[in-house]
Amino acid sequence: MPNRMGRHQGLRRHLTGTEVTPGHQRVLVGTKPLDDGWVMAIIRIDGCTNDVEAAWLGQRIQSDLIEYISIANDEVTPVEAVGVESGQIALDAGWTVAVYVILASREEAAAMFDFLTAYATEAATWTH
Repeated sequence: MPNRMGRHQGLRRHLTGTEVTPGHQRVLVGTKPLDDGWVMAIIRIDGCTNDVEAAWLGQRIQSDLIEYISIANDEVTPVEAVGVESGQIALDAGWTVAVYVILASREEAAAMFDFLTAYATEAATWTH
């Protein structure tokens, strides 16, 4: 998956939207090898104000990743290809949302990690 940039902005546009309470989020990006040989690439946002905000961010990130994967692979990517989970880690903590992709190799996961890092830190955009 190439890390090509172009017309859509990255995560920043969602975090600065009116649907999100500004300034409380922490963004984490990583990969995790799974027991069956597959590798998960994940972006996690901690500090969402409530479940509605976490769900809204998760849906926006999922849509962006589906579009990126579709462009990179030059084929339609089903919504099921990108998972979203949200919840509270502790009762007095903010909400967390995680958006993830399960990939077949470490190389694919590394490419997705590079994209997610750019997506999270830059006003990144992508094209094919």
